[in-house]
Amino acid sequence: MLLSLSIGKYWAIFKVSWENGLVYRVNFLVWRIRSILGLLLVYFIWWTTFQNQDEVFGYSRASMLTYIMVAAIIRAVILSSRVMDVSTHINEGYVVNFLVKPLNFISFYFARDLADKLMNIALVIVEILLLVLVLKPPLVFQTDPLILSFVALAIILGIVLYFLFAFIVSLLAFWLENTWGSFFLVFVFLESLGGGIFPIDILPKTIANILLATPFPYFIYFPSKIYTGTMEYSQIIQGFIVLSIWLFGLWLVAQRVLSAGLKKYTAFGY
Repeated sequence: MLLSLSIGKYWAIFKVSWENGLVYRVNFLVWRIRSILGLLLVYFIWWTTFQNQDEVFGYSRASMLTYIMVAAIIRAVILSSRVMDVSTHINEGYVVNFLVKPLNFISFYFARDLADKLMNIALVIVEILLLVLVLKPPLVFQTDPLILSFVALAIILGIVLYFLFAFIVSLLAFWLENTWGSFFLVFVFLESLGGGIFPIDILPKTIANILLATPFPYFIYFPSKIYTGTMEYSQIIQGFIVLSIWLFGLWLVAQRVLSAGLKKYTAFGY
């Protein structure tokens, strides 16, 4: 009974967030247009790179363009997020609601996050299909059920990983008046180090190995690379181990930072 009530509560939050996304259509469309333009920029950079050669950094034209298209879909799924609202709500005093109502701080924002992601997933699939029909790029289609299962698992874990990472950055609002600068730096790192612009493994091996020990590649690069079918199973398992360690570590950090922030937090007039 208690479990069904809890699920129903967060399902209601999910539905309200979905409806709010439909209301603020202009903001949502601006985000989607920005994403499409970013994809086209990266696509044509790599298309031009392959004009006079068949292979670059061990990638064929088809495998690289496949990676870029898949990375665009995964980027829309994982990096689309409402979690940055946490900092605004902290500064505006909305966080008081979690002190007087039976709402879990993390679960509330995660439910809102999932609603935003579902909306982005629906549109990005349509966008990619249209781009494929117009540009007609050579693509590699993955059909191995095991590989596709690994991709799905990596995306699910990547969603949770990015949420925790962005959530921790947002919690800095307990101590900082403005956290938008922090978010800007996060997105700069994610675009370049997360594998959204190029696959991590084209970098020198030492640098690539260092990056693979950080959480960034597991947002975009890891699931996209698995889809291409060029990762050995031992590399995939190793990646999931590192990803799981970061999930556990960031979960602990999020709990600690949230607890410290709430102890420090004061609000007036609510």
